[in-house]
Amino acid sequence: MTTETETAYTSDISSTKLEYISTKPADTSDISFQKQGSNSNESTKRLLNDINEEDCKKFKNDNGVETPMSKRQMKKILKQQKWLENKPLRRKFNKEKKKEKRKWKAEMKASGNEIPKVKTKKMSESTCKQRVVLDMSYDHLMSEKDLCKCSNQLLRCYGINRRMENPMQLYFCSFEGKIKETMAKHNGFEFWDINYITDSFDKAFNKEDIVYLTSDSKNIIDTMDENKIYIIGGLVDHNSCKGASLKVAESLGVAHARLPITENIDMKTRKILTINHVYEVLSKVVSGNSWKEALLSTLPKRKIFSAKHESSSDEENHIIKNDEEQNEHTDIINSDIVVEDNSKN
Repeated sequence: MTTETETAYTSDISSTKLEYISTKPADTSDISFQKQGSNSNESTKRLLNDINEEDCKKFKNDNGVETPMSKRQMKKILKQQKWLENKPLRRKFNKEKKKEKRKWKAEMKASGNEIPKVKTKKMSESTCKQRVVLDMSYDHLMSEKDLCKCSNQLLRCYGINRRMENPMQLYFCSFEGKIKETMAKHNGFEFWDINYITDSFDKAFNKEDIVYLTSDSKNIIDTMDENKIYIIGGLVDHNSCKGASLKVAESLGVAHARLPITENIDMKTRKILTINHVYEVLSKVVSGNSWKEALLSTLPKRKIFSAKHESSSDEENHIIKNDEEQNEHTDIINSDIVVEDNSKN
């Protein structure tokens, strides 16, 4: 790829031939690399991948006239093209990161300091016997893209569990078919500290002990019961299969409930969480946090409008805005959110 000259790309969207005139890729020569996933690294990633308003104006048809197209369509094409353009820069960026990391390790070793290691603990060593099951019987409802997203969320659940002081007992039920094939892309997944079961959860456990977690349920969880088995539906559907998990629970005659979201926070968006967010909330509640603390420290800020706060006089709930300028006045507990895309044993 020539960085000094402009490069033309073509793409066919809805039978419309478009031409994108790209500009010179972002220069990362002045980036100062830091250790342990710094803000500098995140800024560089955004620099290489973000699409701005100026980029959207660079679309032209064969006659040089602007082509009618939604902003979303333009950004989708631009993002793909920009990703291809900046591939050499990403390689350079990742190479520099590795070089800096090796240098940092050498300096730590020379100075006699021990390099900190991520602490992990196996389920067999844990004093926590809380069982959480991911129901993987929904692969027929997901596209290939959604299956990949689902597998990534499963990786995050595994990473969260591995880094708990006392991990919960994690099960994957109905683990076969498409979802297993998708997970096979992650080398060594079969050796991870997870209980893989091909049978459905209702055959693997007593129905009387099961509580299926679904946002469509009218029942609310107040406390976590170690004798109960909590089921999380392994479905990524963008709300196209609304009520699917509730139908499964009702058809099997097992108990169902939802997380106490509306009782603790006001959300800007719909109250449907990702698989890993549900798992993380449960892990924090099991570890001793309140539901409010677990929800506020887990959910992205863009989803939270405000936290409900009970006054000492037991009057109506007061609303405390979840704003960065007022963080010092809130009771939010900041805890590290572990996200691990490529967790390995």
